[in-house]
Amino acid sequence: MKKILTIAFAGILLSMTSCQKETIQTNSEIETQPTTNEPNVPSFSPNTIKTTTTTNPPSDLSLLQYLKGENDCSIFYQAVFRTGIDIDISGDGPFTVFVPNDVAFQAFLESNNWTSIDDISQNILTMIVKYHVSNVGFKISELESGIVVPLFLSGKEAYINMDDPINPVIILGLTSAEFVEVDLENTNGMIHKINGVLAL
Repeated sequence: MKKILTIAFAGILLSMTSCQKETIQTNSEIETQPTTNEPNVPSFSPNTIKTTTTTNPPSDLSLLQYLKGENDCSIFYQAVFRTGIDIDISGDGPFTVFVPNDVAFQAFLESNNWTSIDDISQNILTMIVKYHVSNVGFKISELESGIVVPLFLSGKEAYINMDDPINPVIILGLTSAEFVEVDLENTNGMIHKINGVLAL
């Protein structure tokens, strides 16, 4: 009789131990599952812009030094100095400058019956240049959705539309431009080249 009781007791102990193991496994499985109370943070995917993102390493030049050496941005570079905005973007930053290339600026001049920036009044040219400068430094390739960018010198805001991440667009009022080359990193900020002039 004692033998039977011992065997029965041993069987009960064995079944309890296996149940306990199953319970522990189940609990550990539950712990590894994500809880629904956690915030839904969007995943970050770098380099979403394939065709316009520069592969150049960060420059050891300032924004103004970099622009001076860019042959396709000479009109905007002259406008920056003519309006005195060079002083505003000479600091540590970071700044972001949306630079219309010469083709875009020349088309803008012609559409307004101007032959050069000398034909534009100082006040108008100053406002135009101010529409292209932000005191927020950022890379276009790091954006997953559209953002509003403060243009701190003018008190306006531009919107960067990322509906098509391959061809993002910057919008200010009724004017817009596509990005030609982005993420040109310099010591005190970022340059993004665009194919239009933002003029409200």
